[in-house]
Amino acid sequence: MLVTAFLSLVAGVLTVLAPCVLPFLPVIVGGSVGHGSKARPYVIAASLVGSLLLFTLLLKVTTAFLSIDPRVWAIGSGTLVVLLGLAMLFPGMWARLSGAARFDRAHHLLDKARSQRSDLWSAVLTGAALGPVFSSCSPTYAWVIATVLPASPAEGMFYLAIYCVGMAGALLAISLAGRRLIKKLGWAANPRGWFQRVIAVLFIAVGLLVATGVDKNIQTWAVDKLPSLSSFEEKLIPGTLPGSAPALESSENAAPAPEFTGITEWINSEPLTLEDLRGKVVLVDFWTYSCINCVRTQPYLNSWYERYHDSGLEIVGVHAPEFAFEKLPENVRKAVEEAQIKYPVALDNDFATWRAYRNQYWPAKYLIDAEGKVRWTHFGEGDYEEAEAQIRALLGEGGAAARQPTDTLTHTRGQSPETYLGTARAMGNAQPLVAGEHDYGGPQEPADTNQWTLAGKWSTDQESLLAVSDGAQLRYRFAGKEMYLVADGPVGAKIRVQVEGASQPGGADVVGDVVTIDGARMYRLVRLPQATYGSTVTLTFDKDIRANAFTFG
Repeated sequence: MLVTAFLSLVAGVLTVLAPCVLPFLPVIVGGSVGHGSKARPYVIAASLVGSLLLFTLLLKVTTAFLSIDPRVWAIGSGTLVVLLGLAMLFPGMWARLSGAARFDRAHHLLDKARSQRSDLWSAVLTGAALGPVFSSCSPTYAWVIATVLPASPAEGMFYLAIYCVGMAGALLAISLAGRRLIKKLGWAANPRGWFQRVIAVLFIAVGLLVATGVDKNIQTWAVDKLPSLSSFEEKLIPGTLPGSAPALESSENAAPAPEFTGITEWINSEPLTLEDLRGKVVLVDFWTYSCINCVRTQPYLNSWYERYHDSGLEIVGVHAPEFAFEKLPENVRKAVEEAQIKYPVALDNDFATWRAYRNQYWPAKYLIDAEGKVRWTHFGEGDYEEAEAQIRALLGEGGAAARQPTDTLTHTRGQSPETYLGTARAMGNAQPLVAGEHDYGGPQEPADTNQWTLAGKWSTDQESLLAVSDGAQLRYRFAGKEMYLVADGPVGAKIRVQVEGASQPGGADVVGDVVTIDGARMYRLVRLPQATYGSTVTLTFDKDIRANAFTFG
């Protein structure tokens, strides 16, 4: 927990240097000068933090329960920034408007916000308006609201608060440095001077970009074209760290393993407890069946179970769902059968066992000795030889090691990132996503690698896209050798797959150039002889097919 908190703090600092934040820095610095209060920069930073935390809660509540389009908050935020800019540009306008329309409290508040007596109120509004904007600028923020917050709301909000502290500290340092520099220039601090009017125009421009969604296109271009620390920040996220495999913990120092709790169903077994398994070595593997990292790990787990089960090893796969369809027992049973999993699988639909282990990752492994103590942990893919060595050490196993799997999926250096398609976590979309049903018009070519576009009629919710009519298209310009899509739809519905520069897509689930839907799972669409770093894949969907996320290899 301390390591994750520290990484959240660092990520908050790095967010300030992200391409999607840089256009807002002049607004933040400019909004901190030209006023009498020395507290103004601190108020803007604090207000931004409070706004971001409040926005996160509103986003989760409104998208989950009220079906309010997340764009509503961006439009409101952008409108507020525009109004603040207009108030800076025309200081006397709001007084005249409020005098002509005394019932309009919004005008009165904006007029009050620009007065010398209440410039701190203006600072509060400035920070509050930018909170929703900053929410899209960090992989860490997206990871916390997508992975940690649903499983543990209190822990998720704690990490977000730490992230916000790092972000606010960096912003405050920049604001104070800029404030001191501008004050030395004298003329720049005049609230009615030309410099402040330029800042006011920036406010209006930024607000219009946010309200119309054009800022997302600029952010996508900036991430692809400008030097950025986003990729470094992604490496800090615990779920994407290379699996840190410590040495086998001594029995004296090891902590007792938490008991399985809140399990709604068992597959391949009657209900189990760790007490039942006392005397065996137990490998607890947290996974979810559409997770590409988990899929790549699966053949190794099967191999270890086959080799060491008779020697005293038990593997328990704790299935914690990422998407709603992964909560359905029949879907998990089908995935278990297709992956040829023979060991027990526990359905942890409410993340109860996940929380008991204080877990945060897919996949995650906890190796438990015969006395019920956790002796070794590993998060993410990789280090399979080390994992097997730890299993053998606890078993006191000699003889040959397990056979190496030959049916594993690949990972390509520089491949496109995992890409979610719902409004809660969408990234790389070249067009603003509209919650609910929307016609995106004719086909559009993605401008850059890792971008995607929509054509035709789609319905969008928090975690997926739904083709409203036959012929709806999605185009993705990807990097890598392989492309996979987590999807669901009517059995027999089809997706046509076309790859720029390739005669056949080559994916294991493609016949000719067609994928036939047979359930909610990860479909293997593309497999190329050599990696590409900018080929466009065009997917044409039958009606009612739902697409959740792309992953790559």
